[in-house]
Formats: sequence, structure tokens, C-alpha cells
Amino acid sequence: MLQLLLPEQGRISAVVRRRSGKQHRALQPFQPYLLSLGGRSALKTVLQLEEQAAAYPYRGRVLYSALYLNELLCRLWPADLGSDTLFADYQQSLVALAQSSSDGMLEQALRQFEFALLAELGQLPALELDAAAQPVQAEQYYQFAAEQGLVLSPQGWRGAALLAIAAGDWQQPDALRVAKQLSRQLLAPLLGDKPLTSRALFQQRSSGPA
Repeated sequence: MLQLLLPEQGRISAVVRRRSGKQHRALQPFQPYLLSLGGRSALKTVLQLEEQAAAYPYRGRVLYSALYLNELLCRLWPADLGSDTLFADYQQSLVALAQSSSDGMLEQALRQFEFALLAELGQLPALELDAAAQPVQAEQYYQFAAEQGLVLSPQGWRGAALLAIAAGDWQQPDALRVAKQLSRQLLAPLLGDKPLTSRALFQQRSSGPA
């Protein structure tokens, strides 16, 4: 059974009819297809498909990173909920992973997608304002409190890093580290107690960015 992401229909489950001839090759992950779907139930049938481009040839940690994005989508994005924005964010993330040549670039691609997904789910707090609707100050320190937002805390994150994340400035020295900690805190209640398989793969191989 396949999990597909479509811009208008969102995440759907589907099966593929028996294929022959040129279509007999196994379907590849991380490859765009033009599809024709049938079926009235939640489980669709792929009637026709055409490759739109080659699959991304991910390897090693980049492959695990791409699997992590897919697992987040399958675990968190509601079935049959279309989003052109999320679809575009996912496509951009796959390109960014393919072009990543350092751990920093890999981290950036992962964090950008996590925050994009959280934003589409309505779970991303405003990073420019604190819980009292006051502007976040670069020299102050904040932590995230559930159902409140950012609150002042001497043990928290520096406001400068939070403002950099909000602006997409990943060159700020602490931005990637703070973004990883914040995204994990925001994703944890959504993911529940079931561990992420892709994260376990990272841990088996080495310490990774996911």
C-alpha cells in the first residue's frame, strides 16, 4: 500500500493495479508522478501513472533525513486534507536535501520543513511575540510554555535566536540549535509515545540531525 501526497487531495492511501511492460518497474519514493486515481473508499486505486522526473538518489544520512520528512507527514498530516503550501514546502525540502553538502545544510532543510508543517497544522507559536503579546527582545531569554507561548525564563533561549528563526536567518550562531530544541518540544505532544523509526535509524548509524 502506498502513501501519496497530492496538492489538492493531501495525503491518501492507495494500491497499484498490476503493471506490465514499461510500467512494471517498482515505484520509487521521493519521485514525482502524474497519477490517475479511482475508487470511492478511503483506499484509492492507482489506475495510471507517469514518471515526471527521476527519483532523488539519496544515500546515507540524507536518505534518513528524507525518510524522516515522510514519517512526519504520515504521522501528523490528516488524511485527505489538501494543502498547496505544504506540498510546495515538501518539494522544496526534497530539493534542499539533495543539494545539502554539509551537516548544517541538512539541519536547515529539516528545521525548515518541521516549522512549515507545524505552521500548516496551526501548532507553530509566533516567535516575534511573547505570551503577553510583547515583542521578543534579542537580549532576553525565553522558553515555550504549552498553551501560552514564549515566556521569559533565565534558563531559556536567547531572543536573538528566536527572532532569527522567525526571519529564516540560519546564519545566526544559535538558530539551528534552538530550532531543533523548539521543534522537538512542539512535535512531541503531536507524535505521542510511539518513537520515530527514521530517528532510530539515525541513532543506529551515528548521531544525526533529525
